[in-house]
Amino acid sequence: MRSLGERLHLLRKLLNLRMGPGAAILPPEVSQIHMDFAMRTQNGHMGAKKFWREYLPRLKYNNPAVPMIVNRHSQNDQTPTMTVYVRTAAATAGDPSATLAPQPASSRVGLSKAQPPASNERVVHIDMKNKHSTNILEQLIAQVGAVPLRPTPEDTAEWQSLEELRKQGNASRDRINAIKAEKDREATMLQRARAAGGATDDAA
Repeated sequence: MRSLGERLHLLRKLLNLRMGPGAAILPPEVSQIHMDFAMRTQNGHMGAKKFWREYLPRLKYNNPAVPMIVNRHSQNDQTPTMTVYVRTAAATAGDPSATLAPQPASSRVGLSKAQPPASNERVVHIDMKNKHSTNILEQLIAQVGAVPLRPTPEDTAEWQSLEELRKQGNASRDRINAIKAEKDREATMLQRARAAGGATDDAA
């Protein structure tokens, strides 16, 4: 059985996915998001990497049916790019099986490059070079018409409650550490006193 601390930590992670930057609902026409950037941040790849770490998990959590493929590589001279695949309205209404097409897995060695769009798709390219992660998110929302999610009153109250529990836990931990440090100090002083007394007895 998980401890209370572990359960609170998992609940904080879940709430962090449900709310905050990147928590948005994509239009049903969006069939796939592909990110291509280098593993190192030089030459303008920092924003793309931060978007992947901070915002993409929230986007994926709130849009589980949309494949989100990340292709990382070692070529920092290449432009970091996000490719969004958007189905036409006609295809979305008349061909629901389009979402069942097999998708490649993500790669950290450049093996999952962006594929050409299907006949019923168009692509939206977002140049991520030298752009802040928040700017990348703003462009994505604006260009595909995503709807940012606002935290519900229940989510906000739960988050505040967890923050209060976290502060109480930190205070308790600090108090326990202070008591332990005092005991260690007293034990060290006692050892020194005994050592000094032993030296005097030997000398006598």
